[in-house]
Formats: sequence, C-alpha cells, structure tokens
Amino acid sequence: MKKLKITVSLLLCCCLFCGSIGTAAAAVLPGSEQEDASVLDAYNPFANLKTDETQNTTQRFVSLLRQVFAKCLNVLSNFVINGVVGKTLALTVPGASSVQRYETFDLDAYGNFYTGHETFLASPAENAGWRLGYASKSIMPADFGEKSYAKGAYLPYIFGNEMYRDDDGEYEELRVRTIAVDDGSGRGTAVFCSVDAIGLANADVRKIREALADFAAENDIVSLNVSCTHIHTGIDSQGVWTDPLKTAVHNMFDRKNVAYGVDRTFLQAIIDGAKNSVIEAYDNMTSGRLYYSAMDIGNYVWDRTAPISLDATLYKLEFVPDDEALAPTLIATFGCHPESSSFDWDSSVDENGKKDYDRKFSADFIWYMEKVINAAGFNFIFIQGNVGTVTSSRGLSNDGDLDGNAHGSAVRYGYEMGYIALTMNMTEEERIAVNEETGDRLGVDTYAGQEGYSVWYQNLPTVQATEVSPLLNIAHRQFICPVDNNLISVIGKTGVADNLILKSWYGQYYTVTEVGYMQLGENTLQVYLSPGETFTELLKGGSGLVGFPYKAIREVLGENVIIFDLMNDAAGYVANDANFVMAGMQYNENSGELDSDAWCLVSFGRHAGSTFIGNFYELVNDTRK
Repeated sequence: MKKLKITVSLLLCCCLFCGSIGTAAAAVLPGSEQEDASVLDAYNPFANLKTDETQNTTQRFVSLLRQVFAKCLNVLSNFVINGVVGKTLALTVPGASSVQRYETFDLDAYGNFYTGHETFLASPAENAGWRLGYASKSIMPADFGEKSYAKGAYLPYIFGNEMYRDDDGEYEELRVRTIAVDDGSGRGTAVFCSVDAIGLANADVRKIREALADFAAENDIVSLNVSCTHIHTGIDSQGVWTDPLKTAVHNMFDRKNVAYGVDRTFLQAIIDGAKNSVIEAYDNMTSGRLYYSAMDIGNYVWDRTAPISLDATLYKLEFVPDDEALAPTLIATFGCHPESSSFDWDSSVDENGKKDYDRKFSADFIWYMEKVINAAGFNFIFIQGNVGTVTSSRGLSNDGDLDGNAHGSAVRYGYEMGYIALTMNMTEEERIAVNEETGDRLGVDTYAGQEGYSVWYQNLPTVQATEVSPLLNIAHRQFICPVDNNLISVIGKTGVADNLILKSWYGQYYTVTEVGYMQLGENTLQVYLSPGETFTELLKGGSGLVGFPYKAIREVLGENVIIFDLMNDAAGYVANDANFVMAGMQYNENSGELDSDAWCLVSFGRHAGSTFIGNFYELVNDTRK
C-alpha cells in the first residue's frame, strides 16, 4: 500500500514545491520592452535561438539544431503535461469547499495585507537614526519526538521524530528569527521573519499577520514580512510531502469538511513562534548604526540549470547598537538551496539492517552558520537570496573526506559560510583570532596541511563595510495571479497545499500573491521582495532573458538591487516566459550541450515571470508618484 501511495503521489508531487504551488501584458512600465521587441517574442519558443560567432559553420549548425530540438521538445512536453494531463485533472478532480469564486472575490477586502510606507523619502528625516530589535524562537511542535512528522523534501511519506545533533551534542532546532527595524522618521516599523521551513503559502503568511493584527496596529508596524530559509530537511510546511493522496481523496468526497495537507500542529507552532518573536524583537529595538558589505562567494555556489546565471554574492547588513553591552545583529543573505543534508536521503539503514530513508530532520547549513556567528557574540538571521536553481558548491570547504556524509557536508558548509559572513571585513590575522575564539569549528589546527584540506581564511579577500544612512523605504503590492500550471491548480483546489485558490466560471484558476520593494540608505541598497524562486537572468539580464517582455531589474533600477526570495509566499520557480518548460531541455551555452530541466513543474506557470516583474515595476512606479 505504501508503494502505491508513493507512486500515485508522485504524479501530484512531481510538480511540488521547492516553493508552492499569469498573464501580464508588457504595459508601459519601467523595463518594458515594447519599444524594442514584440511582446509576442515572450511566447515565441524560437525567440532566443543564438550561436557563438567564433564557432565554425558545422559547430554553429549543430548548436542551432540542438536548440531547435530542445524548443520543439519543450513545446510538446508543455502541451502533454499541462495541456492534456494537467488540464484533464483540473477539469475532473473536484475541489474542496475552500475554493472561492473568482468573479466575486474582493481583493481589497482580503485581510492581513500591509502596504508599507505611504511616502518614500529621498533623504533621511531630521534627527533620523536606525533602531533595530532581534528575537529568535523555536517552532518545534510540542509533540515532536512522540508524534512523527513528514519531511518537506523530495518524496512524500518520509516520516520521523528526531533531529540531528550538532558537534556540541545539542539537537538542531527549527526556528523563526526576526528583526524589527525603522529609520526614526516616524513612518512606522518594518518587520522581517525568517522561518526554518521549505516554504509558506501566502495564505499562511496572512495567518501569522492575523495573529499579530492588534499588536501591529498598536505599534505602527507598517510592513510585516515572512520568508523561509528554504531548508529541504525540515518538517513539511506545504502539505505535499505528508499524505497528499489521502488529503486530496478526502476533499474530493467530503467537500465541506476540508482536510488540510499542512499539519495544523506544526503550522500553529510557526504562527506562535513568529508572533512571539515579532513582539520580542519590537520590544528589543534599540538605537545603533547599520553597515553594509558584499563579497563574491563564487567558489561556494553554482547554478545547476541552463541558461546559467547566478548572483554569487554574500550580502551582509551588520547592526551595531549604541549600547556596547548589547549584542550586534548580523543579517546575511545569498541565494543557495539549503539541501546539502538531504543528498543522502536514501542511504540510511533501519533497525533490521535494511537500506532506509534518512528520517532525521535538520536545519541544514543555517544552524551551523548561526553556531559560529553566535559564538562570536552576534545575533543572526539568514534571509534567502536570489535562489533560482542555485545550490551549494563545497568548493574550498570540501576538505577531503572530512564531511563523511550529506549531513556532514551541510555542517562544514555552514561553519565556513558563517566564518566568511562574520569576518568578511577583517584581515587574515583577525580571522585567525576569531577562528580560535569560536572553537576552530573546521579543524584548522588539526587538519591544516593534510591533502585535500583548505584553510578557510587563506587567500580570502577583505571587503570594506559601508555605513548605511538611516533611510528605510518599503512598499508592497498584492495582486491576483493566474495559475497557468494545471497540476498546481489541482494541488491547491484539493486542499493539499494552503494556497488560496480562486476559480472562474470557465475553469481558470487564480491565487493571490504579493511583491515588495525596499530601499536602504541613500542609494546604498535596493531589494526586490519576491514571492518565488527567481531565475537570476530576470535580475541580471543576458542571453537567458531574450524574449522576455521586460528589461532586467538591474538594467532598470541599477546594479545595487538584490532579491529576497520566498518572501511572503512560496510561488515556486520564476523563469523567463520564453524559456518556461515543465519537463524538457535547455541549451547550455557554456558546454554547447542540452541540459535536462524540470524545475518549472514547481511554478505558478509560464507567465509567472512576466506577472511578477510587471507588478513589481508597477509598484516601483507607484513609489515615484
């Protein structure tokens, strides 16, 4: 029976979420390509064929042939998977009573949305100054250890009730870390929560906001954001790995008494932890200075899917309180799937000596970054960056075979990234001192000189920190988004996932999501708050953006824009509409070969990219009025 469950569920879960579960016209917005290219190019599968002029005639012909083959395959694949299989399921599978009518849905009345600042300032207000507060709370369910929970990872029905232990003998823990920040302008406070989970639907983010509604109103919190670290070995926070078949079947036959795929005990633990952390972070707000740094970490991350594009930068904001007795807070962000601990997911052995799935839960490298940073006396929060299809490349942290297994790899990667974030502004001498003070977590004193071992601080550049002037502008835009991916529609309408699902009279499905725009300092940093996992070509441009109806974000707004992904939703992968494929091939310019690609099975659909970026540019326009 278990094998049957897994087999059937894979049909649902092939599209499932490393996020959760479109159509934007290229209006005259910043970044619109209307004057440069036909908007129809975004829907032309051959719009971005290209060749290298340095290739000889035969090589160019083979290159074009491969690209044409991939495009034809992708068109066919999208038609079969989405147009035939997905559409049939969407039309025939009954929806739960939680599905709402699109025609009567009132977005303005949909509660627990924060618009942010009413006005954007061009310079700091008179007597402005940074204030920031920090808090961290456990989100472990009270019955964890007694009750088994499903891993939010790759296959459903992988249950466990034990966390990994760290090097100090302590159990790893799933947590929510929160900062509350304002610039002293009197326009209100912004809050950012980062949850150790694979993703949270926008509807669940609004449940957290609902729990904080009175507190936020009383204390002038104008922006309340919830993101996920995107760990792949935590408790299932999206419902699709627990028992998707049982949930879907129940809701097909009992449409009024909705069963939820997301475990309500765990969801309540997240809500309670987030609520308590926001209150404590707000109460802990204190004055201080804010510093910004950025370092290339190209040896530690890589993009696994063509077109190859990634923002290989670790960005750090460091808040130093005026009161020297208080701990400083380190805010780190870079794009990387925290999935190292899951790579050996089927290599464990059960009590009978048989091969089994790894049933232990882990907070992956986040926990170990924090161990190092806390040991140095800092608070720590990791906000997932421009993650796209980027994952960890151990690179200089490989250290031979010292990691031992997949979880060991996550441990050593976390320690190394923690050291890099902590000391990116230091000299090598200062780094050596920090290494000793924090317990030499990577074993430099033990292993230096051993074949295959690299000392983390050797040849590491020193970057300068820039003080950020006390100016915070933030705004948000909510909108109704078409769900073009019919498989995602099925998951949502049957209650497997918590996404709000709207259905039109003619069978089109929609959901509600949001984007945000933040400015820090006077032209120091701009941030796109993205609901999904954004492919980096949308940020940086290049050949991977050919056929997209908008210009790249950095081309429009400047080079100082970064992305916070999985912010206030888990919308899945966000690609160039012209490159969208549910299961097919992409041409790799670097190798000249075809790479397999199935990431956009996990996506709102083909037009998610243009929908999100179009609404983001609308929001940016609104802030300039």
